Parts: sequence; C-alpha cells; structure tokens
Amino acid sequence: MMAKRSVGKGIAAEESLRNYFLSLGYFTVRSVPFVYKSFDVTDVDLWLYIKSSSLSRERTCVDIKRKKTPQAMERVFWTKGLWEVLGVDRAVVVTTDNRHETRDFGATHDVTVLHGDFQQRVINTFSSTSDRITEEQLFSVLKTPCVVDSAVVWPRFFRDSKAALLDGLSFNGCNALLIQIRLLLAEYLASNKTSLASVRLLYVITAYFLIALDYSARLIVHLDADKRRASLAEGFRYGDSGRERTEKIVDMAVQLLAVTTQTDLVSRATLGNEVTKQLSDYPAEILAEHFAKSEVLKQLFDHAREFERSAYAVQLAPPHQIASEQKALVGLLCDFLKIDRRQVI
Repeated sequence: MMAKRSVGKGIAAEESLRNYFLSLGYFTVRSVPFVYKSFDVTDVDLWLYIKSSSLSRERTCVDIKRKKTPQAMERVFWTKGLWEVLGVDRAVVVTTDNRHETRDFGATHDVTVLHGDFQQRVINTFSSTSDRITEEQLFSVLKTPCVVDSAVVWPRFFRDSKAALLDGLSFNGCNALLIQIRLLLAEYLASNKTSLASVRLLYVITAYFLIALDYSARLIVHLDADKRRASLAEGFRYGDSGRERTEKIVDMAVQLLAVTTQTDLVSRATLGNEVTKQLSDYPAEILAEHFAKSEVLKQLFDHAREFERSAYAVQLAPPHQIASEQKALVGLLCDFLKIDRRQVI
C-alpha cells in the first residue's frame, strides 16, 4: 500500500509540474524514454523545449522527486550526468528538500534545484485542470488494438515517438515521425473515423514533428526563400546525411548488389537509375514549399503547442473540427502522404 501511494504522489507531482511549465510557454513532455541500442535506460520525468529566439532553442531535462528522503544531492549528480549524455541545454532537479546547501550544490554544478516549498506550491496550484487529460488517462485510451497493423501496440508506439525527442530533433527524426503520421491517418480512416487513440496520437506526434522541424530549421531561417526551400527539400528527401552522402551509399549498395548477384554493368546502371528516380519522385517539395515561408517557420513552435493541447484536450475534436490553421497542416500532411485530405478533414 505504501508503494502505491508513493507512486501516486510522484505522478501527481509530475503532472502538476508539467501544467506549470506549460503555463510558462514551454513545450512539455512527460516520461520521455531514453533508449540506447533498443535498451530502455531510463525515463526523463519532464522534457522541456522553448523557442528563445529566431536562432536559438533551449532543451531542458527535469528530474522530479517527491519523497520524504529525496537524496537531493545524489539527484543533482544523476541529473548532471543525464544532461551531459543527452546533450541538452539545461538540467533541473525538483525536490522536497528545502536545504539551501542543496541549492548551492546544484548551482555549483550548473543544475537548477527547485526546492520543496516551490514543489508544494506548484502542486497546490496546478494539480488539477479542467481542460486537459493526464498522461495516465491518455495511456488508458491507447489500450485499444490497432486495426491496420496488429503488430502495433499503441502505448509502445507512443513511447517510441517520445524517444525521438531526445535524439531525433533532425530531418531523420522528422522523416521517422512522418511515417508514424501516415499509419495514424490510415488507422483513423480504417476505423471509420472512430479511433480516439489514432486522433490523440495524430495530434501529439504532429506536435513532435513540428518541434523536430523547428529545431532543424533554426539553422536555415537566415537564408533566402529559395535556399530555405532547397535545404528543406533535401532534408525531407535525403535526411541529415544530405544528397551527396545518400548517393554514395546508394552507389555502394548497388555495386554490392551487382557483385553478389553477378549482375552486369548495364543492370547496375539500371538499378542505380531506378533508386535515383525513386528518391527524385519523393514529394519532398510539397513540404518544402510550405515550410520555407518565413511566416510559417515563425509559427512552428506555436503550432506544436496547439497540437499538443488538442491531443490532451478533455473534449477531443476530430480533425474536421480543429482550428483552421491546424486543419491546414493536417491537410498538407495528407497531400504529402498521398491520402485524400477530404476523407480526413
């Protein structure tokens, strides 16, 4: 019984602190798994992301402990190590410990320590909200089976998507999230638009996609529109490695295939041309044309927050009832994924 109460108190603290950081304007995600070579190493209690300027972004990992004996100085050590491994910009420890020595120890090691009085004030103020469901309630929705692919388990699917926030804020991450969005749109239509799990996941993973794109695009905002468009098209088509590296990999693969199958040089050329054609036919320009617009790039972070809010809304709106700007983005993704937008929105 004691263990269950402890877990419940920890969950309440995490949820309250998420609501607190959301109120400050952060994009906030709870329980983000850190995965190394398919091993779940640990969870980041809260992952924070904010657009601090047109060129800079700040990512923060937050460790939360709500215990009578929080071992706060040990948590500073642990969080400092996690910060360095993840490569984020800041680290925060939220603890029930009120000792000023603990805060001083954290400051010495560049880790912000938010003490027990602060944590209790946040819990008192942000413990409940009338317009959002909790992370646990969302996972309850995800217990339904996937219609289009029986191998997909929604809770694991969601955790895998979260993990991309730690190491996938890149075009590779964007492209991986686009594949997940395709599945979710297919699930929504296959369920005759009745799957609540697919709608909530569609919104939250679209939010993750926009955050990954916002982080990637910070490096090209200073370019003119044509160069932004070209950079985005190359990123969506070839990923982080870029066109030149991708073409080298393709050429090596085609040569290896030719050797192992005793294919002649003409066939090798044919194979290479076919791969190049497939890459060229990839409709990256649909996304690049839209996201290259300076006013669109400026709004990526705000749109991500809106999609996140929609994903956790108590009253879930289907795609055809969301705000017009959100609906336009869903339509754009449908066009890119070659799904009839009229069936979705």
